[in-house]
Amino acid sequence: MRKDHAGGFDGVAPWLGLALALLGLATAVYLSVLHWQVHNVPGHVSFCALSEKVNCDTVALSPQSWLLGVPVSTWAALYYLLFACLLAWGWLLRRPPFPRHLLAAMQGPALGLSVYLALVSELEIKALCIMCMTCYGVNLLLALLTSAWARVGDKRTWLVAAGWQLFVALLAAVLFSAAYPEHAGSALLLALQGLLLLAAALLFFLAGRQRLVTWLRHVAGQLAALFRPLWAGALLLLAGGVLSAGAWLSGDLLYKSVERVMAGGTEDISSGHTEHGHPWIGAARPRLVVKEYSDYQCPFCRKAHLAIRQVVRERKDWLRLVHVQVPLDNKCNPMLKRPFHRHACRCALAAICADEQGAFWKMNDLLFAVRCNLDATTPERLAAELGLDGRRFRRCLAGEQARARLSADLAECRSVAQECREAGRKFGTPTFVVGKRVVVGAKPADFWRKLVDELAAER
Repeated sequence: MRKDHAGGFDGVAPWLGLALALLGLATAVYLSVLHWQVHNVPGHVSFCALSEKVNCDTVALSPQSWLLGVPVSTWAALYYLLFACLLAWGWLLRRPPFPRHLLAAMQGPALGLSVYLALVSELEIKALCIMCMTCYGVNLLLALLTSAWARVGDKRTWLVAAGWQLFVALLAAVLFSAAYPEHAGSALLLALQGLLLLAAALLFFLAGRQRLVTWLRHVAGQLAALFRPLWAGALLLLAGGVLSAGAWLSGDLLYKSVERVMAGGTEDISSGHTEHGHPWIGAARPRLVVKEYSDYQCPFCRKAHLAIRQVVRERKDWLRLVHVQVPLDNKCNPMLKRPFHRHACRCALAAICADEQGAFWKMNDLLFAVRCNLDATTPERLAAELGLDGRRFRRCLAGEQARARLSADLAECRSVAQECREAGRKFGTPTFVVGKRVVVGAKPADFWRKLVDELAAER
């Protein structure tokens, strides 16, 4: 391809822009698949669920992962597809500078959305998604590249494009402060806003008003060029409309209602309470007891619980599962010094209060099914779904008896954790104690079948 006399668009730059757009497209498509999996495949844990802090599944399960009823990643995939198509179109037409200024203008909102979502992940969800961060990195590189492409005639025009992108990023940070006022005083947020404001103001000052007007004319002209000839603009609008409508309608088709029970629920299986008041399910006269220490907001706990429940149902005549609450939430758990699972304490109390009305295992299954996502629902709504007495349930949530029971569970957890540390063993959620065996983490059903059969045969 010939060099553009207007500058900034040689033979390497278009290839680099196209490669970045395709990388973003591939990443966004994977994130859309992952989003569907964690919402529809029971117990699914993706490869990038590395820890509680670095966990794509936690981010995908958050209400912030949706925009207008469609996963944010799906909108991102459509954006990268549009970016690649416009770049290829201008490249093939060989009519510089089209569409370089338009792409630089488009990249402003893309960079702003990256800043907003990164702040949501770090400050609100408190979990980072490495695949999302890949998209953020792609958007940053595309912002740098499209700013460089803005050097038309006057090489300092790129200052306007870069200033615009930083200005939109600043607006995104301000919007985050308005949406989440509890984080408005965060040192990270204030530092980011100050840095973006200073950088954007400096770039606009260095560019000057005349260059700003010139660049805006370029953007408007290239936007108008999309509709010349008329059939091309109509085709672009039609394609965008069809893709957007398809993305919106796919929600009802691809996202089925959440299964509210696990491993058959409570049908045809015994349940009750231990002498210490812990709920159990399985054998009324067990040969083997598995004690589970778990957190409803932990994705690994959900996967682990589904597996052990399947095995308990298969061996319900002699195997029993006992549940102990271990919410990883500093609002009720003194072992945590900072916020972590924001809703875990309330979910644990919801299960305890449902137990007061004989519905512990039904609430347990429901809490795991909705992933303890109290941003999208409330304990009261879950109780209503189970047909519980709402007034009694609310009174229990506000009372001290449920909190005392939760504190007793946490005290037992601290004792077991101390014993594990003294024995040189790890303790975390989920943890299972089977006799003298301690099992940490999510294990598949086959692991449990083999283990409990071996331990039962020894008795």
